[in-house]
Amino acid sequence: MPDKLLDLKNDLVFQRLFGNPKNKEVTSHLLSLILKREIYNIDLDANKIFLGESENAKTGRLDVRVKFNDGEDCNIEMQVRPFRYMESRMLQYWANMYNYKIHSGQKYNVLRPSISILIADYMVDKSKEISHYHSIWNLREQNHKELKLTNDLELHILEIPKVKDSEIEKDELAQWLKFIANPEDKEVQKIMCENKYYKQAREELAYLSGNENFMRLVESRVMFLMDQETEKDESKKEGKAEGELSKAKQIAQKMKAKNMPVEEIIELTGLTEEEIKKL
Repeated sequence: MPDKLLDLKNDLVFQRLFGNPKNKEVTSHLLSLILKREIYNIDLDANKIFLGESENAKTGRLDVRVKFNDGEDCNIEMQVRPFRYMESRMLQYWANMYNYKIHSGQKYNVLRPSISILIADYMVDKSKEISHYHSIWNLREQNHKELKLTNDLELHILEIPKVKDSEIEKDELAQWLKFIANPEDKEVQKIMCENKYYKQAREELAYLSGNENFMRLVESRVMFLMDQETEKDESKKEGKAEGELSKAKQIAQKMKAKNMPVEEIIELTGLTEEEIKKL
């Protein structure tokens, strides 16, 4: 057993565990808890094109794609940081899954339900008023909420911060979310120690945590994500600075038009004499 288990919230680690065909029993069990129904004929082979063994792991899509039962499709994504357009992104993923099932000339009865699942380590804006950690979204008639237009569209949002301590002992899905949040959680280990799917998941995570090649990939992924965040922050700072400079130049132009002394314009706007002369 390695000294420390990898962070399951890292999307590369999450996909390598739950998207690997050899762990399909674990993924099938987790999916059955989320969807509250039996899962059979599970197929995780689609993830082979996503599981990176090289630099592609930095930038590739690292969600988990699942086919199961009688042709249903599911996309599972682990997200650590808030994403501004997450609801639209989930819907887009769903639309892509749903659309590729039908080809020109085929009848609409070939279409099968598609499901998009988000596991978020933060509070999602659209569901902040919902106290429970698991919300389910679909198409319903506005004045008759009991009427669902179709079973083909289903979006699930699971918010880890909403999991209550009181739920851990009796709610297995809550236990899994706590495991994902912190694989080293002693309380979860104690409660789930006899759960065969948990044992398999923990053993696989321990193997990945001791695999030097995979560790390098994870470190590369972490650095890539950190660089992305740094670039965003720098872009915001640059944008703010450019906006302030533009505003200062506009004010300086008005001052020049009123023949104010250059020294006063410099003092009031912070611009240099050279910048003012170019206006």
